[in-house]
Amino acid sequence: MKSVKVDQEPEEITALIRKYDIPSPRYTSYPTVPYWEELLFKKENWIKSVKDSFTATNSQEGISLYLHLPFCEQLCTYCGCNKRITKNHAVETPYLEALLKEWDLYLQIFDDVPVISELHLGGGTPTFFWR
Repeated sequence: MKSVKVDQEPEEITALIRKYDIPSPRYTSYPTVPYWEELLFKKENWIKSVKDSFTATNSQEGISLYLHLPFCEQLCTYCGCNKRITKNHAVETPYLEALLKEWDLYLQIFDDVPVISELHLGGGTPTFFWR
C-alpha cells in the first residue's frame, strides 16, 4: 500500500482516497461469516481445519493469534465490536483464565510448538486489563 507523503500533490492524495474509498468487510466475529454453516460446523471438522492450517503455516510463517478482549469502561460511539461495558475489573481474572484454558485446547491439537508471528488484540480496550 502506498503511503501519503507530506510533499505529495493534492491530486495524488485525492487519487489515493478514491482508490481506497470502497466498502469492505469488517470482521468482528470469528469464525467469519462465510463459515457460518451450521450443518457443516462439527467439532471434528473444526479440529481438522485448525490442524491443517497450523501444519501448513507454522514452520514457514508462524501463526497469527487474535485475542478478543471485550471489556471497556465506556462506549465509543463508533464501535461495532462485540464488547462489554463495565467498570468492574473483577471480570479480568476469570476471562484471562478462560483464554488460557482455550489456548491449552489448541496446544493439544497442534503437532508442534507454535511459532507466534503476529498477536492481535481487539474487541474492547486492551488497556482495561492494565490496572
